[in-house]
Amino acid sequence: MYRCRNNSNDLYDGKSCGTFNHKAKDETPMEKVVMESDQQGGKSDFRKTKMYRQLRPLLVCMRLFGLYFTRTKTRDGKLKTEKFIWWCAFVSLFMIVNVLRSMTTFHVGEGYEHPFFQKAMFLIWSAECTLKVVVLCIFCYRQDGFPEYFSTWSRICHGVGLGKFGKLLLIKAIVATWIFIIGNSVVFTLVLIYVPVLENIYLEVSWRYAYLYETKYQFKILLGGLAIFNSSSSLFPIALYTILCSTLGLQFQKLTKELSSAISKEGHLEGNLEDFRLRHEDLCSLVTTLNRIYMPIIAAAYAANIPMFCIVMYTLIYSVDIHISLLLINLFWLTFLLMHLLIISSVAAWLSSQVQKVHEDNFTNVLR
Repeated sequence: MYRCRNNSNDLYDGKSCGTFNHKAKDETPMEKVVMESDQQGGKSDFRKTKMYRQLRPLLVCMRLFGLYFTRTKTRDGKLKTEKFIWWCAFVSLFMIVNVLRSMTTFHVGEGYEHPFFQKAMFLIWSAECTLKVVVLCIFCYRQDGFPEYFSTWSRICHGVGLGKFGKLLLIKAIVATWIFIIGNSVVFTLVLIYVPVLENIYLEVSWRYAYLYETKYQFKILLGGLAIFNSSSSLFPIALYTILCSTLGLQFQKLTKELSSAISKEGHLEGNLEDFRLRHEDLCSLVTTLNRIYMPIIAAAYAANIPMFCIVMYTLIYSVDIHISLLLINLFWLTFLLMHLLIISSVAAWLSSQVQKVHEDNFTNVLR
C-alpha cells in the first residue's frame, strides 16, 4: 500500500495528487515542519495533526465521561498511555456493574406491568451504553484503532482538517449532545421528585422493592447519575462517528471531482490512473479502520434500539391513564430512538455511496 513520503513530489504532480500536497490556509510553516518531523520513521504523533486539534473540544467532552484517552508512540518507539486511562477504566467498570445491578431488579413471578417494561428498557439501554464505553476504550488503547485512523489521515491528507462543514457539524454535535444530557437528567430528576405516581415505578428500576425503604434519596441519586453517564455514552460516540464519516466522505467526493475533471470528453484520462487508484485505496483504508472501531457500536445500537422502540410503543399505548408525564417521556424516547437510528443509518449510507461513486462514475468509464 502506498505511503506518503517526503519525496512524494517525484511520483505525483500537484494536479493528480492534490489531496496529498494540499496546504490549509491557516497552517503555519512551523506546524508543517513539526508534522513532517514527527512522521519520520513511522512514529507519527497524531495529537499534533490539524484534524485532531480541531476535534479536541469534542474529545475533551468525551474524556469527562471516560470515553476517550490517548496512547501514542514516543520517539524511541515505546507506547505511552496517558493517565486518563484509569478514569476510563473506572467508568467502564461502573457501567458494567450497573448492567449487572439492572439484572437483579427482575424477580420470578413478576407481572408484565409498567415497572417490568421500564426495567427492561433501562437494562437494554444500559447494556448498549456500556458496550459503547468499553469498545471506545479498547480502540483508544489498541494502535489499530483511533491512533491508526488519525495517523493515517495525517499521512494521506496533509494539512486537511474538518473544513467549514465539519466545524459547523462539530459545534452542532456538541451542543445537541449536551442539551440531551442536561435535559434528560433534569427531567428525569424532576419526575422522581414531583410525580409521586411515577416514583414507585422508577424506584423499582434502581433496586428491588426500593419504594419500601424509609429513605429513598440514595436510589434517586443513583438513577440521576446513571442518566447522566448513559446519556453521554449514548450520543458522544455517535457524534464523533458522524463527524469522521462526513469528513471522510468529503475526501472521496473531492477525489471523484478531480478524477472527473481529468477525464476528457472522449473518455481518455489526462493523468496517471495508478495515482488515483492509490489515493482511493488509501482512503478506503480509513473506512476499514473506522469500520473496525464502530462495527460493534452500530450493531449494538440496532440490537438495542429496535426492542426499545417496541417497548416504548407498548407503554405509550397503555400509559395514557397513568400520568401525562409518562406519556410525554415515552414520546420523547420514541423521537430519540428514531433520530438515533436515522443518524447512524444516513451517515453510514452516505459514506458508502461516496466510496462507490468514485469507482462507478469514473474508474469504470476509464477502464472501458
